[in-house]
Amino acid sequence: MTTVEGERGVGAFEAFYRAQRTDAVRLAWLLTHDAAAAEDIAQDAFAATYAVFETVDQPAAYLRRCVLNGVYARTRRREREQRRNGLMIAGDRSATDGPTGGVLDAVAQLSIDQRTAVVLRYWAGLRDHEIADAMGIRPGTARSLLSRATTRLRKDLLP
Repeated sequence: MTTVEGERGVGAFEAFYRAQRTDAVRLAWLLTHDAAAAEDIAQDAFAATYAVFETVDQPAAYLRRCVLNGVYARTRRREREQRRNGLMIAGDRSATDGPTGGVLDAVAQLSIDQRTAVVLRYWAGLRDHEIADAMGIRPGTARSLLSRATTRLRKDLLP
């Protein structure tokens, strides 16, 4: 590879980074509700994408999958740590006041798979098969996750 080709690859990745950064961080934040963790997860996802940027067919989809993998890894790590320390998460009901009417709190109470499916559907606007591809599951499983999540959200948010 010549220097010019390498520069073009770096320039293309820089443009990709600028175009995708906000969405990657937002996706991570919607799943974690932690700004610092969202930044870290997004940066790790961009580093992984950079390594294969010139060989992957759909870098945006690859990046999205890397973000999801980062969120899953963080969630598993936290759950292991909580089990190890014998901590229990309080089962307090979320407040329904505030600008979102408690929607963000209710979504945060969903399992990580349900939360991911909901965020990919209603924030990213993905269809069932796209959600399935992003999560590495079958389309029927994606539909099932969405159905169970929306049922629980209706139960938690509607009187």
